[in-house]
Amino acid sequence: MCAKADLVEQASRIGLSVREHFCETKDDSGSVRRCPHFDRCAFLEQFKSEATCHFLATAYLGLPNPGNVVPDLRVVDETFWRESLMISDIDVVAFKEARAFLTIFDGEMHMKLRAAAKHVVRCLEDGGPLSDLPYTEKDYAAFAQVEWKGQLTAKGILPDQDIFTQKSKLAVATQQYRSASRFAAVWNVLREARRAGLPGCERLRLLSTNKSEVIRVLLKRPLRHQEPMLILDSDADTEILKALGCDIRNEHQLTLRPNAHVVQVHDHQMSMNSLLNSKSNRDGCRMLIAKEVLRDRLDRNAGVLVGAPKSVVRAMFEDAGYDFGSMNKDEVTETMLTTKLHGARWLWFGSRSLGSNLYKDCASVIVLGRQELPVSALEDQGRALWGDTEGEPLNFVTPDVKGAQWLPYVEAQYEMADGSRMAVEVPCHPDPRIRRLQFQSRELATRQLVERLRLAHAPYRKRVILTCNIPIPGLPINELVSWEALVGCRVEAAISMSLVEQGEVAFDYKSIAAGAPTIFATVEAVSGYLKRNKLISSRIKSLKKLAKPFGGTLKIENCSLDARHAKMAFTIEDLLSQD
Repeated sequence: MCAKADLVEQASRIGLSVREHFCETKDDSGSVRRCPHFDRCAFLEQFKSEATCHFLATAYLGLPNPGNVVPDLRVVDETFWRESLMISDIDVVAFKEARAFLTIFDGEMHMKLRAAAKHVVRCLEDGGPLSDLPYTEKDYAAFAQVEWKGQLTAKGILPDQDIFTQKSKLAVATQQYRSASRFAAVWNVLREARRAGLPGCERLRLLSTNKSEVIRVLLKRPLRHQEPMLILDSDADTEILKALGCDIRNEHQLTLRPNAHVVQVHDHQMSMNSLLNSKSNRDGCRMLIAKEVLRDRLDRNAGVLVGAPKSVVRAMFEDAGYDFGSMNKDEVTETMLTTKLHGARWLWFGSRSLGSNLYKDCASVIVLGRQELPVSALEDQGRALWGDTEGEPLNFVTPDVKGAQWLPYVEAQYEMADGSRMAVEVPCHPDPRIRRLQFQSRELATRQLVERLRLAHAPYRKRVILTCNIPIPGLPINELVSWEALVGCRVEAAISMSLVEQGEVAFDYKSIAAGAPTIFATVEAVSGYLKRNKLISSRIKSLKKLAKPFGGTLKIENCSLDARHAKMAFTIEDLLSQD
């Protein structure tokens, strides 16, 4: 609603008063200077009303209250804790060099600060305990205070300036803030570790990149607001919220059973890399999608949603001939969200699959693979939340000789719809706190995507297909199958794809190849496949005979979901049965 929303958000994040610098202020002469949009600003207007409820983006939990709003209660939906984490990288060379903003009067402190910076870097490089550094809690506090001298005031930003002037001045202020805040954060982390008497420091680590060495600082921002908060989030984790400083008084859990038929593979983890690096895996996914879209077309024709990591979604579009080279990021995103590929709608893990009702009418959802954060990213989140706190130190995964981190496998139980007991071994982080973070980003990300179909209140039984074998809480499994059985044979998929994308199919080799070129690139590929699979070849001959009353070419309107609705028509069992 603000005409300068991007600038205002950036200013808020570095602690500037939005009202003073962008809305209305008095200059040194007492004159009032206002934004050109002040009198017609919809954002300011909402706070002039007598409304009892205001709606703001989740980001405002870490920002000052807009206007004069002081709420009695904050109602928060969806996961917000990630925005409270601060994970920043500081160039080692910049951290050790002179601070240009200090004057000659700061000479002694400047020398001491630079010497301390070099000691910190040397200690991190040697792997020694930072508790051995010869500095007191008071020294570290003084170093942090000196660093903040590098954050100059932003008085030069005034509400009535043109947007280009404001943008230029804000860019300088932001750069100064980033340097000052990150350098100060190093000293504050060391001060807190010294105060706690810790032998080490979990929230600082040295990383080597292709270009340089950096110090990674991992912090959590304190809760800015203290009003009572009601969190409406099915994924909320009390231990994570407590780590942020939330004083949890009550917790209520509701169990909603999905009105769905859930099919899950038991023999494939289907990681993002296995999908990106294996065209055959993506081919299998296309075959699966074609069969499910055909099933939906012959039933309710309500639509199929396919979810996957965003990079996998892009790879599937590029396999189908889409060229994103000339598009910017927003155009690529818009194309993938609004284009039906292989007859299905597409979505990916993350914020896009949180809270949306756009897909609630779909009859089926297929989840390709899973979202799996790198071990180092999970551990960085763990350091930010629980590092340098009382209790057991965090248990990190030791890298192998090549620097790779491999998670141990742990047995996990499936929740079977019929009450039977089945289990599988899946990679889990050994530290129970970091495992909570993994559970949020992996298992619950899948559940969030599946819940775009709003299964608990679905008016009919929908279908959920999971191509990764990791158990998902709250989704009782009706069919636990192999990847091979789920995908079926290539001819089945080719028939399905032809019917979905061409509206018809003929049962000669040339027509099968032409109708599904992503499955069979040539006529010879069809011929060779059928020679190797006599049972499927026999079925094609049978289908050819059945198609004779329809002129040898079967159209999708000649098909039915099952025999009860079939009148001289093909059923889906005829088309997709391997028996």
